Amino acid sequence: MSTLFNFHALVILLAALVGVFLESTFTLPRELLGAQINPLPALVIYTALQSNLTTLTLLAILGAIWQSTLSADPLGIAMAPLFFAGMLVVWNRSHFVRQQWFARFVLGTAASALVPMLVLFLLITLGHEPLLNWFSLWQWLVTAVGGGLLTLALFPLLDWAKGAVTYRAVQGGYRFAHERASGDEP
Repeated sequence: MSTLFNFHALVILLAALVGVFLESTFTLPRELLGAQINPLPALVIYTALQSNLTTLTLLAILGAIWQSTLSADPLGIAMAPLFFAGMLVVWNRSHFVRQQWFARFVLGTAASALVPMLVLFLLITLGHEPLLNWFSLWQWLVTAVGGGLLTLALFPLLDWAKGAVTYRAVQGGYRFAHERASGDEP
């Protein structure tokens, strides 16, 4: 059973690595909308609803480090905000309808809005002076709504990947040749 979770965790972490790489190299959304969409809050929501606490912790740690290596942020600055957003969902997991697209969109939008605000708070607290103006509000809104839409896209994609790497028991089990030949069909 633990191997199943290891494969699922590996799929999530691989999606985080690819997502962070695409965020830094695929510039079309940034050029069209003036903001880039962070894939990590959407992955945190998926992980908090579909996986375990160990995978969520690994995602927050590794995702924040991977993202920091490709940006001008201090190393791992998003680690605590990502983990906090995930833990809010984990603590209230039983209250969410996991299969409803609207709930997924709202959770993804909320996490994509909360994480940048917490990162901004940490940056200001640590003495950094981020560039803020009225355009920052537009960027925050685009990031939040884009993160919600990305959450909607990630659920079926990662559920498919989870099904591709996990074993599902066959209904009725395996049939031996002599059982099929004798006509012992169910």
